Order: sequence, then C-alpha cells, then structure tokens
Amino acid sequence: MKVSNPLTIIAIFSGTAEAFATAALIALPLEIQSLFIYFVMLFPLIIVVTFFLILILKPHVLYAPSDFDNQQHFLDLNNLRKSVEEISEKSIKEASENNQPLDPRKMSKTIADSTIDKLEDTIKDRIYQYLKEHSNEAFTSAGLAHVFSISRINMLTYLQKLESQNLVNKGKDGDSAVWQVKK
Repeated sequence: MKVSNPLTIIAIFSGTAEAFATAALIALPLEIQSLFIYFVMLFPLIIVVTFFLILILKPHVLYAPSDFDNQQHFLDLNNLRKSVEEISEKSIKEASENNQPLDPRKMSKTIADSTIDKLEDTIKDRIYQYLKEHSNEAFTSAGLAHVFSISRINMLTYLQKLESQNLVNKGKDGDSAVWQVKK
C-alpha cells in the first residue's frame, strides 16, 4: 500500500488508534473503563473536527506533491520555491553586509515569517488583479474562493484587507455580500 497523501496518513492513524484503544479498554479495570470509554468516543470526533478546520482554513495543505501530475505545480501553487529563494538570499546578504555571523534560528524564523507574508500578499494581489480584469462584475466571497481554490474564510480576510486599502467595494445583492473593484 502506497501512502502518498496526508488523508491516507490521517485515516491509518485514526483507525490504528481506535483499534488499539478498543483492545486496551478490555484490559483496564472496571473503574477506569468508564472514563476511558469517553476518550475512545471523543477521539474520533476531535480528529474529524480538526480535519474539517484544516479543510476550511488551509485546504491546499492536504495535497501531497505526488497528487499533482507535475510536482512543479505543487511548488507553484504555494509559491514556495521563488519566495524561499528570494528571502534566503536577502537574509544572507543582510548578514554579510553587517558582518554578522549567520544565526540559523534567526534566519529560519525570518525566512518563515517573510515567506508567509509574501504568500499572503501574492494571493491578495492575484485577487485584486482578477477583480480589475472583471471590473464590471461583482463577486461573492464564496465564488471568489472557488475561483482561487482557497477557503471562504481566507478569501474574506483578503477581501477585507483590500477594502481597508480602499481598493474594493463591498455591497449587497439581495441577501448576499458582493465585492467589486473600485472604479
């Protein structure tokens, strides 16, 4: 059996944990069994809730590079390669210019923080460009989330940032909130 997907790993882990927990339940004293049975019942619920939170907030992390025909698309989807290269070069250059020794912890934190910021800015810019290209249309956050394959909550965050920068307008279409680029 080939394990190439995070979902497979989650399924194997939860199934194995439940099997061992059920087997262990029989061997426990009666007074502890009543407490342990709640754990056995709640553990799958915790896994399911955690899974759906990840699915809603960061669905792209559930895809392994092998899920793509061309694994370069995985890196492009997450803009990882270019971002890490640029930020690494910048951090090394700054350390060399200031004649400071390279501190791996400080450097990796700087790279991680900068990469996340850059990824968020890149997505926000792509959303803004899309809205500019379709300036005569208004979109719901759910519709835009579908177009960009990100969660609705993340899309709302990006749209609110664009609105705070006075780049988009929020309006109403019946009961739905819609977003449109400012003209």
